[in-house]
Amino acid sequence: MNAAPVSLRPLAIGDQAFLHEMLREADNWRLPPDAPRPPMTEVLADPHVRLYVEDWGRPGDDGVVAEVAGTPAGACWLRLFTEESHGWGFVGPDVPELSIAVAPQHRERGIGGRLLAAAVTRAEQSGHPAVSLAVMPDNHRAHRLYLRAGFRRVAIVDGSAVMTLTLRLP
Repeated sequence: MNAAPVSLRPLAIGDQAFLHEMLREADNWRLPPDAPRPPMTEVLADPHVRLYVEDWGRPGDDGVVAEVAGTPAGACWLRLFTEESHGWGFVGPDVPELSIAVAPQHRERGIGGRLLAAAVTRAEQSGHPAVSLAVMPDNHRAHRLYLRAGFRRVAIVDGSAVMTLTLRLP
């Protein structure tokens, strides 16, 4: 049986509900694919988690959505933060922090790698010097993906590895 083709497109303001779903997946990455997910209100109640999607569409917000047969299946998004308000992977105000998630039913098809590559390209085209992210030490699948893409660990913050990828400027 052939799998439906995957297409990529820019993340749009109208994707906010899907972006919230992907934030829930990223925040609950340890859950088995068929396990119930926590209510969205619970996910967004954590201010440190919520800041990855709150007021989406502000300057510097960017990302990519993967679609399978026209239905969103995953997202990789970039967000600039400040010294005063930032995520776990913050390294500087000119370096967007990357977040990524793929819906459980679409995992293990290479979608995450395609999303990551497309988001990195968008960051390069925007002139950012690097991108950063934070990943838990036991998230081995994500670590492998990031290492294959060229990310390198630069710090440990609150138990998470902070990784960066230096970008080629246009």
